[in-house]
Amino acid sequence: MELRILGCSGGEAEGERLTGLLVNKSVALDAGSLTGALTVPEQIAIRHIFISHSHLDHICTLPFFTKNVFGHVEAPVEIHALPETLDVLRRHLFNDELWPDFSVIPTKDQPTIRYTEVEPERAYEVEGLSITPIRVNHLVPCVGYKVEDGKDAFIFTSDTTITDRIWEVANATPNLRLLITEASFPNDQEWLAEASKHLTPAMLGQELKKLKRDVPVGIYHLTPGDRPEMLPELEALKDPRVRLLEQNAIFQF
Repeated sequence: MELRILGCSGGEAEGERLTGLLVNKSVALDAGSLTGALTVPEQIAIRHIFISHSHLDHICTLPFFTKNVFGHVEAPVEIHALPETLDVLRRHLFNDELWPDFSVIPTKDQPTIRYTEVEPERAYEVEGLSITPIRVNHLVPCVGYKVEDGKDAFIFTSDTTITDRIWEVANATPNLRLLITEASFPNDQEWLAEASKHLTPAMLGQELKKLKRDVPVGIYHLTPGDRPEMLPELEALKDPRVRLLEQNAIFQF
């Protein structure tokens, strides 16, 4: 299994792309950086996109992606997400006001994208992968994803504050090779992390006590302007599993 980090920043700035992961060149998790990180042929190769939640930094390149692949795909690209997330996409994004509705273009029977609802804790088999959504604790309905290929697995929590279930799943995954989770604000902005349901490094340190596995933990979603303050706070956790997730990194499991 190949995992490519398209973007892993909690904000957009020069050299910092928003959230997006690509697995085996054909399955994406979130869509914050599909068009900024990939060539058009690479975009056309994507057959499935699993969206964690409806916040803009996780969906913002979907419209431009649909335009790029239009006319170049023989079958619709499947957009997998919670029903609540798909409802937001229908009403507020692909609504013919903000962007054309590519779920009926060129025709309703042969669209460019097709919406597929996911159910937490149910495994979905696509492109030789098993992908399981797991609910996390965020401001809007949100899931992380466990991705397996029969030999290896990784978990992406997406955006979350204090939660439990995804750590239980991680501890019960014997072939877990990597866990990706977030830290969004510095410790002195804990009030903001709590209000927006994110984590600070100190809050993350408490969450990591729930992880009983000795696996690398990649941290993503740092706010670009707070990065200099947050890096020492992450180091202060003194957890040897913790490392910063790097944009453009490629993991081979």
